[in-house]
Amino acid sequence: MGRLIGSVCPVCGTNAVTELALPHPSRSMTSDGSIVGRPIRKASCLACGHGFHAVPLKPEERDTLYGDGYDLGLVDPAADAARADGYAECLDEAAAALLGHALRPRSVVELGAGTGALLENLARRWQLSDALGFEAAPRLVAAAQRRGDAWAMIRQGYAEQAPAEITGRYDLCLSVNVLEHALDPRAFLSASRRVISEEGYVLVICPDGDVADTELLFLDHVSSLSTRSLRMVAAAAGLQVIGSVALAGQQKGFRLAVLKPNLTATPDPADLRYLSLAPARSDFLMGWSEIDDGALKWRGDQPYAIFGAGEFQNLLRAYAPRLVEDAEAFLTDEPLAPILDGRPWLRADAYISRHPGSAIVAAVNPRSWPAVARKFPGSGTKVFHPYLFSSRLEERL
Repeated sequence: MGRLIGSVCPVCGTNAVTELALPHPSRSMTSDGSIVGRPIRKASCLACGHGFHAVPLKPEERDTLYGDGYDLGLVDPAADAARADGYAECLDEAAAALLGHALRPRSVVELGAGTGALLENLARRWQLSDALGFEAAPRLVAAAQRRGDAWAMIRQGYAEQAPAEITGRYDLCLSVNVLEHALDPRAFLSASRRVISEEGYVLVICPDGDVADTELLFLDHVSSLSTRSLRMVAAAAGLQVIGSVALAGQQKGFRLAVLKPNLTATPDPADLRYLSLAPARSDFLMGWSEIDDGALKWRGDQPYAIFGAGEFQNLLRAYAPRLVEDAEAFLTDEPLAPILDGRPWLRADAYISRHPGSAIVAAVNPRSWPAVARKFPGSGTKVFHPYLFSSRLEERL
């Protein structure tokens, strides 16, 4: 289960908290792929299932992470637009399933709007009369403002800095993969509650904290929110979770929750309901620490390339660095540049035609693994997923 560390859970206040394994002894990664020279030390509450940093991030550390270098969504604008379209579709479907009717607000404020791609998509899709976003990272705000789009306006700032003049003004407050980054999730949801009308909704998408997954590997993920800890944080912010659903497809691993104002919402009792989640989380992180050694035994002297140049490849770069450093090339269907991380970045079909029977490591999320495993039929190419190099992770494929 891990060592009880005597810390107090920031959500339910119990001291039944266990320390999780380290995925790497000296490095970690932020959500934009930047590698940080410090280990990621996380803890898990046995009572409410909340995951959090054993040593909390300080505000100045947070500000540094989201400073001038933070570029999530800027590297591949086409992928950013596709992500926005995918989330817009699932917002329509999941919210309608939870509410029993289509979600059609007239005004939306998005907290953590990134490049503004999703808010712009929703503004057009829903014909919004008012679409306002807040984003902390200056480069993302600059990119959003360069769009010059009249449908949505993006301002710089954290959610808690939303000005008083927009209090109670919006039908919907939206945040997508942002709540887990907040230093204080209660304060974040309080800000979300403040900007909507009494009849409005707060809609949150965040990693599904009931499942041990790659979101545990990000340094800037301050919280891993279980369904229970989310309800408790919401109640402390004057909100009630009226429904939530685990997402599927390309959004698998995330959960959508719809909240509404309720000042009388009460938190759950603090019994030890999440005893099994802590060891599952720790086992997952330990599995990542085993990938590099397992890959070394697998490859011997054989050359190999890595298929994938996105988030999962960045995670390997952080937590299994030898596997990435020793690859002779990176492959994708459409390379964005001739060189990536000092190695050739090639079209996968061109590489395979020149290297029949080659070995390829698929640096892709397990949800994409089945498609990649079948991607090169008849070529003699042998495709391996990094999870196959860890006995703790291979069953996840």
